[in-house]
Amino acid sequence: MNHDKTAKEILSAVGGNDNINSVIHCVTRLRFNLKDMKSPNKDEIKQIDGVLTVVESGGQFQVVIGNEVPKVYESLLKTMGRDPSASTTEQGNAGEKRGLFNRFVDVVSGVFMPVVGVLAAAGILKGLLALFITLKWLTEDMNTYKILFATADALFYFFPIILGFSAGKKFGGNPFISATIGAALVYPTMTAAATAGTGMSFLSIPVVLINYTQSVIPIIIASYLAANFERWLTKVSPSSIKMFLVPLITLAVITPVVFMAVGPVATLISDLLAKGAMWTYGLSPIIAGLLLAGLWQTIIIFGLHWAFVPILLNNLVTNGFDPINGMLYCTTFAQTGAAFAIAIKTRDKKLKPIAMSATISGVMGVTEPAIYGVTLPAKKAFVMASIAGGIAGAVAGFMGSTAYGFGAGVFGIPLFINPQGIDSGFIGFILSIVIAFVLGFILTYMFGYRNTAPSVAVASSSAKLGGVEQGQTVVGSSVANATVGTTSSSATQTATGTLTEHTVYSPLTGTIIPLTEVSDEAFSTGAMGQGVAIKPSVGVAYAPFDGVIVTIFKTKHAIGLLSEDGVEILIHIGINTVSLKGKHFTSYVSDGDVVRKGDKLVEFDLAAIQAAGYDTTTSVIVSNTSSYSDIQINSSSQVEQGAALISVK
Repeated sequence: MNHDKTAKEILSAVGGNDNINSVIHCVTRLRFNLKDMKSPNKDEIKQIDGVLTVVESGGQFQVVIGNEVPKVYESLLKTMGRDPSASTTEQGNAGEKRGLFNRFVDVVSGVFMPVVGVLAAAGILKGLLALFITLKWLTEDMNTYKILFATADALFYFFPIILGFSAGKKFGGNPFISATIGAALVYPTMTAAATAGTGMSFLSIPVVLINYTQSVIPIIIASYLAANFERWLTKVSPSSIKMFLVPLITLAVITPVVFMAVGPVATLISDLLAKGAMWTYGLSPIIAGLLLAGLWQTIIIFGLHWAFVPILLNNLVTNGFDPINGMLYCTTFAQTGAAFAIAIKTRDKKLKPIAMSATISGVMGVTEPAIYGVTLPAKKAFVMASIAGGIAGAVAGFMGSTAYGFGAGVFGIPLFINPQGIDSGFIGFILSIVIAFVLGFILTYMFGYRNTAPSVAVASSSAKLGGVEQGQTVVGSSVANATVGTTSSSATQTATGTLTEHTVYSPLTGTIIPLTEVSDEAFSTGAMGQGVAIKPSVGVAYAPFDGVIVTIFKTKHAIGLLSEDGVEILIHIGINTVSLKGKHFTSYVSDGDVVRKGDKLVEFDLAAIQAAGYDTTTSVIVSNTSSYSDIQINSSSQVEQGAALISVK
């Protein structure tokens, strides 16, 4: 992947700098807050090299990249020439009101995403230390343990400072101001007074002291207040002194307000959230595990899992443990098992390395490559993995599996060890991830994936094809799990060695023209393969056989198909009609669709295309010409849609 090229194409496709309020990235996707959410061309973006898919959810336009997203994000920022994460996003999309839930997801993802990596790292280190204590490799009085524990625990202890900085940026304020407020919340004097129960007041107003170490919600609310207060002060303060006056007044006003009101109220909310989560879990851990784990990967697809992050973290900091993540953790291994099954089973040379790479990423705790690159395109595989995850989640719920930290993948396993030692909850957790992986593998291998016709690059040429750059694959795709036959692309043979004849039926009604007379050298020279051209009299193209849509070009003027018996066909409507960018074309199919002979593929307005100055001559090419020994063309001057057009053997 060329990261700079991918970034430039994405930036252009989402509407350019002027359409972007902000953009951040998580583990696998770019998350845009756009002024006009209708501006991006989703189909165009999906065709960009390196893009797995596009998701519009939670008020964000999300471009899923995979493991390369940090590099693409870096290139994107360079291309934009600015740091968009510093822009004020809380005001939302211009001209568009976002729902409360969408704004909530946007805020949560923006606040927590920058710290997710180090949060997972610190959690994993704490888990490993718990494991080493259990195995008697370390003891709590050893200096080595104390140093490593301080390293792992520092992030959680001083969480208000870290989140204060992140939230300050998200809300468009000075992140150093909000981080300083967070530092005040965990200042040793205040923490000691809260622990000792010492009374305190501010301007004779009583202050309810609370220990804010490891807290989450108070500093997020405080950062929001500080950012808005700071913006107002910036507008009314004299320019000559605002550099120090704005931070001074903001800190002097907001910090006491947080101690007197925001902190206690936010802490009460935290306690209620934790109790509510535990109450829901207590109704039936088995049913909770079955439903939540079964739906969790679907929730991730829509990017809505960030709405759960405050609850999971709040459970950890309020209770010291979290049973919900204990049930959900296994779902990554279910998707990983499904991806591994496809990697083992598939005969698709393009899909196999993708599936294997996704398996490795899944083991590390990142499932988007497995979902978007492997299981979701196969449809049934994703369903099988979700079923496996639900069953495994029910097992975890039944056994009382509990998380004591925040981590990912195999390295996060120690986080589920009870600090008091290995118990039934941890045993149940291990069972859940084993069940998820094995069951995801078995269900997918048996029911979720079937080998189909091989991957096809329908037309690739060193010549230009209707405005396509030299050397670019014109139409081509890995057809994963489409319901077509498994015949090889080469001509089939009977038991006596006689070549089998295959018929391609006319997709159009019109006048037959020899390919050599087409005014496009890419076709007339036979560079794209042998075939025939038709001057259509009716602006509708139909499927020329039973098969699958390998690719329909984003401008809808070119369609690549693969028949059940392995014939690869390119239908290219008009000359240089790519320049119309889809205007006057209406598509009725998508990549991977299974079609039957005579199904409508594309409608096109002949009169409008001709009025725009374009030749409507349509080329029908056997793009895997080299696989056949003989190709015969209908010798008639006229042809009706559905009549025999090309014979290959």
